[in-house]
Amino acid sequence: MDKTIRIALIPGDGVGPEVMAEAVPCLAWARSRGRNLETLPLPYGADHFLRTGETLPGTAFAELRDGCDAILFGAVGDPRVPDGRHAEEILLRLRQGLDLTVNFRPCKPRVPRSGPALDIEVFRENTEGPYCLQGSTEPGRAIDLAVHTEPAVRRLLEAAFDHARARGCTLTLAHKANVLKHGHGLWMRVFQDLQRTFPEVPAKGMHADALLCALVQDPSPFGVIAADNYLGDLISDLTAAFVGGMGVAPSLSWAPHRPHRCSALAEPVHGSAPDLAGQGLANPVGMLLSTALLFRHLGWEPEAGALEAAVAEALEAGARTRDLGGNLGTVAMGAAIRDRLPQ
Repeated sequence: MDKTIRIALIPGDGVGPEVMAEAVPCLAWARSRGRNLETLPLPYGADHFLRTGETLPGTAFAELRDGCDAILFGAVGDPRVPDGRHAEEILLRLRQGLDLTVNFRPCKPRVPRSGPALDIEVFRENTEGPYCLQGSTEPGRAIDLAVHTEPAVRRLLEAAFDHARARGCTLTLAHKANVLKHGHGLWMRVFQDLQRTFPEVPAKGMHADALLCALVQDPSPFGVIAADNYLGDLISDLTAAFVGGMGVAPSLSWAPHRPHRCSALAEPVHGSAPDLAGQGLANPVGMLLSTALLFRHLGWEPEAGALEAAVAEALEAGARTRDLGGNLGTVAMGAAIRDRLPQ
């Protein structure tokens, strides 16, 4: 018998609990098909922080790291915590503490006829860059530091090269090494070294501003795009616009070198959207597709493919939330997708 997979559930803030509620039945569906899994619901987010002062305590992090196989995550961010410190501490502790170097953001057609035919997958470094939150503020002066280390850069780029080779597609590195000579210079050196290791992958570096212009003009030539934390965030948000917007954009973060038992975190790209919370307006597609990415990471390809197919069939049949021009609420959209899952 396969070992039991333990998945932690962190709904978080805003619309996070609403979209998580549509994903949890998909876990039960996978269990009904013979997958051995159990869930660990966790309360961490703004409500818990405001009530207790805790973000993600050390004991809870240790339980995640050593006692779980993966995390299904909603979103964090709440206007009641105006400096966002609880969100920063939770996300940074998970991403950096679990060494989730690779943030994978696929961009494939979701909403029929929403844009050009394309299949872009962004590999975003997830633990460093300017999002490491190192810097200072003083009167008339503010500094944000961007940190890049060769081990993290190499892990991200090796994963991107491996994936491009498996797909048989191009790989483009987005960078600004012409200006950011130290940090992005390191990216270019590692990239050029790996080009020699993967000679069969058509790979090139491209200044990020030129790449963004090219994406807007014609995204179809692009396959895999690799970037640092900051540029990868911007590029993947742009590519999401090609396929229906942030509500349908999934992501999976993972540790390619698997230093801990818990080596993956799946979450939708859209964030907590506190202005939409509690109204049933959130689009659950991004969360359900993130769940499919998690299934695939766990080796559950039949369930991953079936869930992705159910999303495609529901959208093709005209199921839409308001952000996609329809009138379905969160619960109805989730049901429209799950009703198409094989039993």
